[in-house]
Amino acid sequence: MRFRLSNIFIIFPFIFTIFIFVKFKNSSTNFDEKESQVISIPNECVCESKKTGKLYNFCYNLPENKQKRGKRFSCKFLDFWERFEESKSVDIKTDQIPNPVFVTAFSSGFISNAVRMISSIRKLGISMKIVIYDLGLTPDDNNILKQACNIEIRKFDFSIFPESMKELREYRWKPIVIAECLADFGSIWYLDTSVVLEKSNISHVYDLINCQKENIERLPLLPSFQRDIREKTEKHEDGWNKDIWLRNLKECRKSSYLLHGYSGHGILSVTNPEVYNWIPSNFEELRKEKAKMYDAGFVYAVNTKTIMLDIMKWYVLCALENSCMGPENSSLICSFENDDRFKKYAECHRYDQSIINLLLANANFYDRRYYVSEIVDFFHIKRNGNLNVNNEEMQCI
Repeated sequence: MRFRLSNIFIIFPFIFTIFIFVKFKNSSTNFDEKESQVISIPNECVCESKKTGKLYNFCYNLPENKQKRGKRFSCKFLDFWERFEESKSVDIKTDQIPNPVFVTAFSSGFISNAVRMISSIRKLGISMKIVIYDLGLTPDDNNILKQACNIEIRKFDFSIFPESMKELREYRWKPIVIAECLADFGSIWYLDTSVVLEKSNISHVYDLINCQKENIERLPLLPSFQRDIREKTEKHEDGWNKDIWLRNLKECRKSSYLLHGYSGHGILSVTNPEVYNWIPSNFEELRKEKAKMYDAGFVYAVNTKTIMLDIMKWYVLCALENSCMGPENSSLICSFENDDRFKKYAECHRYDQSIINLLLANANFYDRRYYVSEIVDFFHIKRNGNLNVNNEEMQCI
């Protein structure tokens, strides 16, 4: 059949109609997506990316009650945060968890402690990379550290952060260091220089996370009052209690951000109340003994989507917000009334440690058993004492 020019006038309106429909449908889809984002994020919490136009919720919502939310963190921090949110996450059920690297950060006054910490790792025959963040090291310090094997020294760039970041004793740099290394490596051990490693085989810690790979029928989560009783009646962690470890494997509810060393008090007693303006909580649960605080300076963490979005996001944003991580007039000196270490505020604040424990407790039933390893047979904390170590001990065996 021969094509006639007159057919164009018959076909054209039909083609044009289809074109307009498809174009409108695509535009409508994009509009609907953006509109749905606005609907799901309260107006007072929205931050919009200058790069992508994506909308972000910058108000922390209490996991058990999404209507309870904190003040919006500043949108000026969005560009910095975005790279972490877009980092490649690990799906523990399907992915192989990357081999962790060791990460630490310190200034010149802690060089002897750092040498001891590095030596404790190398003397065990562990050759994994150690990433060191320079918070103010001298050329001599760097010459000492360069004698160690398999290390990477990164200069912490204070110039891109608020001035408060330079107050090293507020530890605002720590969430930044941890977030960067989780994004870069997928799995890390963060260690303050006071940590001394004692055991090379720490697979029993990894098992607490790796159990999620198995299709097991988990033990049910006990109600809060039964976990209160458990906390009061069971012995606190001491070494490696294999009965508790086996139960934890069967429950398989451990966070992929694990703390290890108990600090000797609860979270509420050493957290400045101003923090709750940004990160609300359930005070009834937070006063209980199972909401214990653990050292923020020794961590095993995996970059899962849950950890990055539900924990690290708020840990980082709080560090960047002056009145969140270090509210005005915060003090490290505590006054525990009648030696009550849980129920009453002791007029002190633990900066990064208060924040990460609060976030982990909120996300894990206010029960330390779900955000700590409960295993303490592979390290000890030594903040002072004999620092007479040989630099050659930092070499790989």
